Amino acid sequence: MSASPTQPAHLVVEATGVGKVFGGGDGKVEALRSIDLAIEPREFISLIGPSGCGKSTLLRLVGDLTNPTSGTLRVNGKDPHQARLDRDYGMVFQKATLLDWRTVAKNVELPLEIMDVAARQERAREMLQLVQLGEFAGHYPWQLSGGMQQRVAIARALAFRPSLLLMDEPFGALDEMTRELMQQEVLRIWRETHTTVIFVTHSIPEAVFLSTRVVVMSPRPGRISDVITTGLAHPRNEDTRESRDYYDKITEVREALRRQERGAG
Repeated sequence: MSASPTQPAHLVVEATGVGKVFGGGDGKVEALRSIDLAIEPREFISLIGPSGCGKSTLLRLVGDLTNPTSGTLRVNGKDPHQARLDRDYGMVFQKATLLDWRTVAKNVELPLEIMDVAARQERAREMLQLVQLGEFAGHYPWQLSGGMQQRVAIARALAFRPSLLLMDEPFGALDEMTRELMQQEVLRIWRETHTTVIFVTHSIPEAVFLSTRVVVMSPRPGRISDVITTGLAHPRNEDTRESRDYYDKITEVREALRRQERGAG
């Protein structure tokens, strides 16, 4: 998305010189160093890098689950804490974390109950239709497959219409076939809701298939070493996975990861 010179784009996320240190003294761990990142509305950004590089830490900083040690971070032009209070974003983790004693519909309604939204049943039905689980509203989580549970978690995260969706390896525990189906599902939902997405993954093919841009991070302390625009056409499907452009972008991301790993060594 571009902006005219007189009307600059509104940034959903803006990080400038962001760093994060855990602990102190001999136990101090520098997780992130000098993170600069600007994310525009409706982008799909994937964070990728070696284990321990701070991908999830960066996501948690945006989500106000921990605070930066240095630098500045804005979400929709606000402090992340204010953005959380304003319900600017929803979060989806690797485990769906649904409440087994509540039906699927009641799980989706939960954040709306907390916000005391009057039309929460109607909104839950709308969200379950969005993730193609309308007929399972009365079921319980334990009656659903892993992929279906993650769809419920996505519906719950989107129930209060956030402008930003944070996803921390949401498909990591799924089998490969289900994972590929869920990738296409989340892209469909992204297109229909116009939500901005930040997605953490260890999978290069997943990052390329999903994203408008792939953010490559270095080993700890995590820094952004490359930002790669995928440029793949939408809608993305099985033909995309067989295309030369897709394989070329996978190679580009893999080479970017190898460069920064060689640099760290």
